[in-house]
Amino acid sequence: MGNMTRYLNFRKYAERDPEVDLLWAPVKHFIAPEEPNPFKYLPDPFYTRAVILYQSSPVLKQMHQLDVVLFHMFEAYVFACCRSLIYKQPLIIWNNDDPPVVDPYTYPIYPKDFNKSLRRHRFRLGLDVWCAKRAAAFIPWSAWGEKIWVNECGMPREKVQTIHPGLDLEHWTAIDRPPLAPDAKPKILFVGGDFERKGGDRLLNVFSEQFADRAELHLVTKEPPATTLPNVYVYTDIGPNDDRLAQLYARADLFVLPTTADLSPWAYLEAMASGCAVISTGVGGVGDMVRHNETGLIVPVGDEAALAEAIRSLLDNPTLRRQMGTQGRKVVERDFNAAINVPRMLDVMKKVADRKRMIQPTAESSDRLQRGD
Repeated sequence: MGNMTRYLNFRKYAERDPEVDLLWAPVKHFIAPEEPNPFKYLPDPFYTRAVILYQSSPVLKQMHQLDVVLFHMFEAYVFACCRSLIYKQPLIIWNNDDPPVVDPYTYPIYPKDFNKSLRRHRFRLGLDVWCAKRAAAFIPWSAWGEKIWVNECGMPREKVQTIHPGLDLEHWTAIDRPPLAPDAKPKILFVGGDFERKGGDRLLNVFSEQFADRAELHLVTKEPPATTLPNVYVYTDIGPNDDRLAQLYARADLFVLPTTADLSPWAYLEAMASGCAVISTGVGGVGDMVRHNETGLIVPVGDEAALAEAIRSLLDNPTLRRQMGTQGRKVVERDFNAAINVPRMLDVMKKVADRKRMIQPTAESSDRLQRGD
């Protein structure tokens, strides 16, 4: 597993299941300066791939002892698929929020992938489909991802089950939000490490032009804007599951993340779990999380006029904001709760293992009959 928030949530709830023995390989994508680094002289992208496989090795070295392995890291998944040409154990499950890029012109591709040639996209698609044929099951995070796997890649529907890993609601507890004081400025919150890709620049433009005199904008990002503006507050040292982040969500009146390219960002769930109304774009699997006119508002990518109108409509209607925030919490509790979803994912793993065990004795019995034993 590569996403640390997801890994910690998954491990916490998976280890409560007494029926399974678990082996973990968390991948952090980097080797700290004080740690031994056998790959420090490798050029990119070889370095990153080598680090991922190295950090996946606790599982990869013991594959022969395992019944099922759930992969989140592509490099380790490809290794396991190649290995499966010789060894039939373990069964492979692919679990991620990024389905194959069938059409790069409609897929929410990250800027770093814009310059990849069509040939490279086709090679990766071919590799995705080849690996998929080696997998026992797929667990995409969204209906959008499931649709691509089934309708566009031709994977059997019975092998695909949409389950988002979910949020740890023992950490993100429900918040009792008091009404906004009459003389207080409502707080708009943005959380996105990649400021431009997440639409932070457009939000900042809209805020500075239309809302700076009536609201506050709080930006949590690793790439702060170069300019400083009135009523804009920037935080660059807050990481996942930081208590300060939870406090910002709790104090926010509106969460706005007009991302240009994303798959299933955690920030939407964190905002909804905190009872905050959300404004987003409908890229990737975001539509599974943010329900238009129910838990928030969805605007077209890059449309600053629509973004401004959505912000204005919710700033002008605190009752609607609170209703959307309350409904957002209910959606997270029902559909994105790690305490519910992690056991569901484990159940998929158990079922594919049990199915193999049921088939194998039949095959062995058939061999004995043919030999006359």
